[in-house]
Amino acid sequence: MKYGHLIIALVALLTAPLCFSSDDDPYLWLEQVEDEKALEWAKKRSAQDTAVLESVAEYGEIYDELVEMYNSQDRIPAPSFQADLIYNYWQDEDHEKGIWRRTSLADFAGDEGKWETVIDVDALAEAEGENWVWKGADCLKPEYRHCLISLSRGGADAAVIREFDTVAKAFVADGFELPEAKSFTSWKDENTLWVGTDFGQGSRTESGYARISREWKRGESLTEANTVFEGSQEIVLAFTSSTHTPEGRYDVVSVVPEFFRGTHYMLLGDRKVKLDLPDDAQLRGFFKDHMLISLRSPWETGETEYPEGGLIAIGVDEFLAGSRQFTVIFAPAERTSLREVRATPNYLLYTALDNVRGRLYRVSLTNGDWNEEEIELPGIGTVSLGSNSDSAGDFFFTYTDFLTPSSLYLVRDERSPEPVKLSPTWFDSTGMEVVQHEAVSKDGTRIPYFLVAPEGFEADSSNSTLITAYGGFAVSRLPYYSGTVGKAWLSRGGVFVLANIRGGGEFGPKWHQGAVKENHQNNFDDLIAVAEDLIARKITSPT
Repeated sequence: MKYGHLIIALVALLTAPLCFSSDDDPYLWLEQVEDEKALEWAKKRSAQDTAVLESVAEYGEIYDELVEMYNSQDRIPAPSFQADLIYNYWQDEDHEKGIWRRTSLADFAGDEGKWETVIDVDALAEAEGENWVWKGADCLKPEYRHCLISLSRGGADAAVIREFDTVAKAFVADGFELPEAKSFTSWKDENTLWVGTDFGQGSRTESGYARISREWKRGESLTEANTVFEGSQEIVLAFTSSTHTPEGRYDVVSVVPEFFRGTHYMLLGDRKVKLDLPDDAQLRGFFKDHMLISLRSPWETGETEYPEGGLIAIGVDEFLAGSRQFTVIFAPAERTSLREVRATPNYLLYTALDNVRGRLYRVSLTNGDWNEEEIELPGIGTVSLGSNSDSAGDFFFTYTDFLTPSSLYLVRDERSPEPVKLSPTWFDSTGMEVVQHEAVSKDGTRIPYFLVAPEGFEADSSNSTLITAYGGFAVSRLPYYSGTVGKAWLSRGGVFVLANIRGGGEFGPKWHQGAVKENHQNNFDDLIAVAEDLIARKITSPT
């Protein structure tokens, strides 16, 4: 079906917001999650929108198809390696608030998973008379017995944190517990936590996060905990974390004065040693006694300049002794960029984008020699790292593209990826085609975009075209499978476009910086260029 006009959907494009102080904001009351007035306001606006949607002739048919898809329980459970077991948080019609459960890797990879429930959030909420919403679990390596469970009331940002024993399957009596707040916690060891929370008046930053970090030992009150760092109220947040590796534990204080900038201190006994790194560099973790650093700008240190967008490594002891001779793990080209970095006991894993197409690499370090291999993917789409084992070289990753449902793969040691779980196919993609084009923005920059064409597509300027873009916070918009887009749009003759405008992270830090502050207009110019390119290619028309 062709509608004969251009539809542009700007998904959260960073337009300039209206700014109010907390004293004169006339809509501050809408931020109250369970306020009756706010809920009534939302109901009225939803009713207005629903009436418009229901006036479309195909609304009922599309609605029924999408509801069937949304209610399906045929989806991939996200696995998390914890010791020798696989853990997963799961929601369905029988578990509205969800269950935290576990199984063996063999059972998980089988057709019929045999799950053991560890925490039933619905039962817990009913027993305690609370509207609990699951916010995650942080468990201490390598046993994963001691866990910090985060629960929020009604889905708020602030959460209650309570210690849980996965062997006893019970909350620990007189264990670690924090009241509702925007807290940051990290296990130092079985009897010690690093804590940043609301310690009382003046303890939070202007952003509402912790500015004070304390070392909290089991059995002492939080007020007695030793303060390891205290930042100003003007920073975004400060926190302390421990990274546990086979080679040892690394304790680091991180201070975030603003987005994409930070300062790091390594705790060495009673000393706090500032790491001599650029303030826009990102500490990516530790691998075989090496620090992993990614760079948002070129860094000249010693006699070497390390590349913007690169991933570099150096031995921790060497760095602390004054050396600045890094090994370059990843150096970006013009149209490539670094995405994820994961240090496992045996390998360093990272994903990269090559002209907005995913790549997956595995790196080993043996006797001082770094060796890299690319892991073959099932297609040209998006790869995302999943959980990894602490006792072997096993890890999960997911793969998807516009016409391929998300699939979960398991890589065992150095073997090839094995498909473990496949998502259902929600629309018939026969005859559909994905192509990548480039538009030229106002300043001459090439802006890539993906176009998904339906079966029977003709370049006659009459195709209804849905354009999505983002362009903010260095977030990359990548190929993905959408049953909603496929059923409601592509299967009915619509053309779908995903534009990689500046402000995102598709081509590294420069791509993001190209649309911030004085360059913000590039957001709009890039999107306009894509629309004009679609018109010039006779994909669609503006009327």
